[in-house]
Amino acid sequence: MRVLLVTHEASRSGAPRVALLLARSLVDQGHSVEVLARAPGPLLPEFAAAAPTSIEFLHRVRRKLWRTWGIRGLAYAIDTLLATLTLTRRRPDLVYVNSTAAAIYLRPAQWLCRRAVLHVHESGRLAASFLAAARAPQRLRGITLVACSPSVHTELLALTDQDPQNIAMLPSVPDTSEVLRRSTEPPDRPYSPSDLVVGCCGTVEHRKGADLWVTIAREVRKVLPSQPVRFVWIGEIAQPVEQDDTAGVEFVGPTANPYAHLRRFDVATLPSRDDPFPLVVLEAMLLGTPVVAFAVGGVARQIGDASVLVPPGDVAAFAREVVNLLTNEDARRRLGASAQTRVAALYSAPAFAAALANLIGKLR
Repeated sequence: MRVLLVTHEASRSGAPRVALLLARSLVDQGHSVEVLARAPGPLLPEFAAAAPTSIEFLHRVRRKLWRTWGIRGLAYAIDTLLATLTLTRRRPDLVYVNSTAAAIYLRPAQWLCRRAVLHVHESGRLAASFLAAARAPQRLRGITLVACSPSVHTELLALTDQDPQNIAMLPSVPDTSEVLRRSTEPPDRPYSPSDLVVGCCGTVEHRKGADLWVTIAREVRKVLPSQPVRFVWIGEIAQPVEQDDTAGVEFVGPTANPYAHLRRFDVATLPSRDDPFPLVVLEAMLLGTPVVAFAVGGVARQIGDASVLVPPGDVAAFAREVVNLLTNEDARRRLGASAQTRVAALYSAPAFAAALANLIGKLR
């Protein structure tokens, strides 16, 4: 089958990393795959190594049009025309849209009688906003829907009013071999052996709870003023965060290899206000790093009893759990070992590939 895999960007965030695993799995299963990135990013070389890869035309100009009030109709028309021309030229058997942020391809796929899959990684409200902007088919009729987590599955049911059997479940998983291989490389930022590192990986923004994380850091430092604790956030800085000297956090920007940092973290954190099924949680668990997270989206299902959950937004409880782990090395090791076992049992790349093959088989 000729498959055009559309990723909304080539950043190192969760959905593009799942798109990379999709590309590799589809190629391994014998399909002819092309990848189209709607915006560039550091994953482009890895996409290109997996399958022929290209970037959408005039991506910067089109993004500016979408951000300008009053001319979004023009932006929609240009994007729709471009998507239609792309599908007409490439003539794929299947258009695999790996995010509602790339939903502009759904209507052209239907116009050209191409089978289309929409793999949803966003929570209900965010997904609805992307689908509305793309003027997606009403209730997504005629589109094969895939949810990345049980929480997204539930929200898709409410959003589309479809039969539960019509929405496939394909939980996001880490690319195990790649994560393990790259985690053995030295991190591109120095750490002292005596440092206790509390880390976070993700885009610095309100939805990811960057401001909450600063407050958590401040509370932990109050309890452990003499300990060599470092708070290190790896990821693109999309929004500025107000800080103070008592927090002492380090927002270090993106890195080519986040896995080397994840392995070095003594405690990995997820302070997100909204995160349907964050891949970084599973990657940290795979590397034996205990996780403290707010119980949002599908995080409880990911973690089980192999790491620590706190109520959403409860900054004081979050800080207490971080302190508990920083002051108890045995607990960190025990949770890290449990986390590795859980990921291997429930979230393996082979299981993901098998579920994907079953999904694609039904579309032939």
